Amino acid sequence: MSAPHLPKVAGIDPEVPVSTQAAVPLKEIPAAPGAFIQDRLAGWVSDLTTLHELTERLAATATLDTALNELLHAGAALVGARRGLLVLERADTTTPATTLGLGLGPADLGHLETVERSATALGRVLDGPPDAADARDGIATPDLLGDQDVDPRHREVAIRLGYAASYALPLASEAAGRLGGAVWFYDEPGEPSEKQRHLVGLYARYATEHLARLTELERARADLATVAEELLPSRLPRVPGVRLAARHRTGPRGGGGDRK
Repeated sequence: MSAPHLPKVAGIDPEVPVSTQAAVPLKEIPAAPGAFIQDRLAGWVSDLTTLHELTERLAATATLDTALNELLHAGAALVGARRGLLVLERADTTTPATTLGLGLGPADLGHLETVERSATALGRVLDGPPDAADARDGIATPDLLGDQDVDPRHREVAIRLGYAASYALPLASEAAGRLGGAVWFYDEPGEPSEKQRHLVGLYARYATEHLARLTELERARADLATVAEELLPSRLPRVPGVRLAARHRTGPRGGGGDRK
């Protein structure tokens, strides 16, 4: 086991420009307070611009799969992580959960599945009470290798996959409820700053609303397809001396269609 590390604040993925402007120490504050205020405002504007760009990209997704991929990538950029895992659990218990990884192969996902769900931060945000603090603010585990409270199997998997810290966040909102959760992994000990948590929290709440709309749309399309199939005849009538053929073509939006 490696020696404990002091947690540090995770960085920002340079592929997505997010402001990393830190608070200026008191001894470095310019004599003119206006300059300090302008710097702070510039940082806030940069953060809001980045958040706006990411939410616009998410809003442009038209399918559930593309939205989930966009969410994982944007969340990783906002919290400064390289890899992540997302679980979408439908309200309909007959529908299996959707699991999606970022920078994780099938073998990696298989190793993660060997860890007891309750022993992971993602499991706690998925199964914990909706009104708990973890369900609102997320869970940071800044040093998986040095924290003695971490489940031994989880520590073993973290060493095998090469990550040392994680940050888990629920996908939940007041209107949509809790749809699932996401966790991002850091290669070194660390955790997102308070500003990063705030930005990714705003993004996650918006993403939850978007995912809820896409999930409902997907369900409606599936129901429509079922009804359309039931309306089609199981076989063509038999007419002596005549050979019949039929073709069904759906409309451009996947519903309805023409029968010939």
